[in-house]
Amino acid sequence: MRENGRMTSSPIPVAPRKATPRRPRKAWGWLVMVIVVILLVGGVVGALLVSNAVAASRYADEVSSSDATWISVERLGGEKVPVVTGTSLSDLRHGVGWYASTASPGQVGNFALAGHRLGWGQPFAELGAMRVGDQIEVTHGATTYTYTVVTGPTVVSARETDVLAAVPGGVGRVPTKAMITLTTAASLLPSPDRLVVVGELTATQG
Repeated sequence: MRENGRMTSSPIPVAPRKATPRRPRKAWGWLVMVIVVILLVGGVVGALLVSNAVAASRYADEVSSSDATWISVERLGGEKVPVVTGTSLSDLRHGVGWYASTASPGQVGNFALAGHRLGWGQPFAELGAMRVGDQIEVTHGATTYTYTVVTGPTVVSARETDVLAAVPGGVGRVPTKAMITLTTAASLLPSPDRLVVVGELTATQG
């Protein structure tokens, strides 16, 4: 800077910069995400409610037949749930599925069943709450078989198919008792693991 004809080292005054006001961040992204999650959850809940309503109607129709086979467990609410042959997803929409390669109700061996834990009537939703000593009633035609739980809820991997053996957990052993095995998903989330309850026949009526 030149002052009175001489150069000086004084800095050139700079006007202070005006602060640019910050624009508020838009929350549209979060809002859209929340809406999508709500719609997804609502859709899943709605589908479950519809499937349960359809299953309830089917249950009532199927257990009314004179030759029907159905199961009732007081610990699980005492509802009469039809037993159908097969354990495919389609079969389980009609009730509890019977592993057809296992014993029949009341027969010496292992009468093994599978049921949904979520949706389509969710007959085994509370299977994890069962306790040793609980009773399981299976009516087959005019006969009712009462099984008593001897092994409470146990989680097994998909590879442990020996729970379906004639003696649950004892592949190759010769059965001497009439047993029942109830199986369902190990958790509410998709999983190949299974929750298992085992009982033995303690009474027959009819």
